[in-house]
Amino acid sequence: MNHQHVLCLVVMLAIMSVFTGCVSQAPNRDITVSSTDLESITPVNIGSVDVYTTDFRIKNPTNLTFAHVGVTITLIPVMSYCHTQTTLIDIPVLAAQEKRVERVSVSEFSDLACEYTFTYDVISDPGTAVPYTGY
Repeated sequence: MNHQHVLCLVVMLAIMSVFTGCVSQAPNRDITVSSTDLESITPVNIGSVDVYTTDFRIKNPTNLTFAHVGVTITLIPVMSYCHTQTTLIDIPVLAAQEKRVERVSVSEFSDLACEYTFTYDVISDPGTAVPYTGY
């Protein structure tokens, strides 16, 4: 083999070793998101905007621990004059049977009296689920 072929192979191996660790995230249907107070949130007026704050419960009901969890919560207005709001929550590790509460705040123009429903999507790194083995 000549010098150029060896150099080309070394460069290709270096590139492949870098991209080996890159894994795209996949949907995770095991983790659930719920809200207990979305129907009753009261806006707090701050100048010309109203701030709506609500808590979302993120729950991993499985016996698996997931890594690099991304939760996208989309607040959908019931009235047409309010705006759709999206929040991304990054969770480095969500342990088996873990429940956590995340607070989400959004703002609207004041005096609109917005009401929301919500949807959510959860993604995590595939192949990172680790079984719970007790403490």
